Amino acid sequence: MSDNESASSNKPDNSDDYQKVSFLETFKISKWGLSLFFKNHPYATTVYIVGQTIFKVQDIIYTLIFARALDELTRVIQEPNAVIQSMYPYLAVLLTYSVIETVLAFVNSYAGSIIRLKSDVFLRRELYHKLNRLGIQTLEQPEISDKVYRAGNYLWNVFRYVDTSIDFIVNVVKMFVTLTLVLRFMPQFVVLTLIISIPYLFIDRVMRRKIYKLRFENTEKHRRVTEAAWTLQNPTPLQEVTVTGSFKYIDDLYTKFTNWLTDRHLKFAQKSRFWSHFIGFLRDLLTFYGYLEIFKRFLNRILSIGNVAFWMRSLNILETSVTRVVQNFNDVSESAIQIKDVYYLFMAEPVLNDGDKELPMMDKGPSIDFKDVSFSYPRNDKKVIKNLSLNIKSGEKIAIVGHNGAGKTTLVKLLCKFYKASEGQITINDIEISDIKSESLYKNFGTLFQDFNNYSSLSVKENIMIGKVDEIDQKKMRDAAQTADALDFIEEYPNKFDTILSERFKGGVRPSTGQWQKIALARFFYRNAPLVIFDEPTAAIDTASEAKIFTKIYEFFENKTVIIISHRFSTVRNADRIIVLDDGKIIEQGTHEELLKLNGKYTEGFRIQAEGYKE
Repeated sequence: MSDNESASSNKPDNSDDYQKVSFLETFKISKWGLSLFFKNHPYATTVYIVGQTIFKVQDIIYTLIFARALDELTRVIQEPNAVIQSMYPYLAVLLTYSVIETVLAFVNSYAGSIIRLKSDVFLRRELYHKLNRLGIQTLEQPEISDKVYRAGNYLWNVFRYVDTSIDFIVNVVKMFVTLTLVLRFMPQFVVLTLIISIPYLFIDRVMRRKIYKLRFENTEKHRRVTEAAWTLQNPTPLQEVTVTGSFKYIDDLYTKFTNWLTDRHLKFAQKSRFWSHFIGFLRDLLTFYGYLEIFKRFLNRILSIGNVAFWMRSLNILETSVTRVVQNFNDVSESAIQIKDVYYLFMAEPVLNDGDKELPMMDKGPSIDFKDVSFSYPRNDKKVIKNLSLNIKSGEKIAIVGHNGAGKTTLVKLLCKFYKASEGQITINDIEISDIKSESLYKNFGTLFQDFNNYSSLSVKENIMIGKVDEIDQKKMRDAAQTADALDFIEEYPNKFDTILSERFKGGVRPSTGQWQKIALARFFYRNAPLVIFDEPTAAIDTASEAKIFTKIYEFFENKTVIIISHRFSTVRNADRIIVLDDGKIIEQGTHEELLKLNGKYTEGFRIQAEGYKE
């Protein structure tokens, strides 16, 4: 199987996928769910399953003990010299049983609390670890994006699903025990109970599927309006929304769709509730019929008073257990349809298989070779990179320039193994990049993307040191901040390097866009990796600071391989070599002076930008 086939082979995302959960799939999903909880807390899970099993069948045992005690009480009353002492053994059994039941209930409840409380953190960690393993190219596939979105909605239902699966199995056992008892006593009641339950099984199942189909088919729309609504509760995008007056428009998008979705859901739920109550009424009539038969047998002296109590309770237990089995079956089926997106996401494999060759930690920058590389993004036939060949020497400072859409950032993504080249080969120190183990590759990388991360819940110190968490050095941190031209404004913060970078936290400060970029630059100066890639590293920084930072970049990363992506021709003039990219191809390359002599695309761009600065 090829790399591009491996992720999609797990499960196609068809439009009618909501109704394709077979019994085998349900079994696999239940087994996977149980394995998750055994992994999370094996002892609590074991205690919980055993406790649930015992706890569910306790009413049958209690009814039997109570019936025997009632018969003994009747017998004692009929004796001329009746004494209460003869009832003590039965009372002792009931008391002992009550104590055991209380202890079991406590232990079972405590085990359930442990699982529930720990499952939220555990499941969240399992999810983001899985997403990290899948990789960028896999996660950007539309069908995977939909699965991730639905998994985010249904992940917290995994515990409920496992709990329902356990409940279903226990209720099936309980149903067969009571069914066997009642079948010998009143077979017609068993037959009528099953007849009434069959239509409810299918009616409830159909209604549940309609509701899930509604939500399934509108996943993408729901994802779109939810992301749009997110801008109304986040302070940063809310600034533009406020100024442009687009709040009502976005609010209407979200409100109209969600109201429509909710109304459709309620219509299906209303039909489901009607049939549920109607069949419940039929069950009540059947129960009264069963009681009438029991009373007849009692009056004909066929049954004792204890037997009356036992069989009345047994009929209730049978009816309840059959109803619970039907409901559990539909609950498990419905939840399996929802949880399967979580399941198949966890079962998914990365589009790009990781390599097995370890790249040692390097003391100097690596050499990099692009050999006849072409690339098209998934589901798009247009080539973003076209038959590109480029050799970058160890320790060389390379600048790649070109207009937006020329393919500059795509080269970075290929070099970072986020995507695999459609054609050609990329090597680092003569090793094919796809053969290199990603973890060992990234240890040698320092990459500042155009959309760099703002860790607003962390302090300044943490934002910088997160660039190299395995080496905490206060002096290097300050030096990195100084090099990034960030030290002066950091020192003005109320808690300096310990200031949280968001006004939403006590004592926190929100940096300007330019300050954020300088803090991000400090993070990568602190990392000081052998291969350093900057994708538009100074887009939000003023020209004076930009010139200073670029000079420091070339000085700071001595003997390191540096790749700078920029559309500002004037700021990369000190690079050892400048690569001009256009429409996915290298059209010019050389030093700043050599490119100006060519009087080509670079010269044209340089002069246009220079004129802009003069104005």
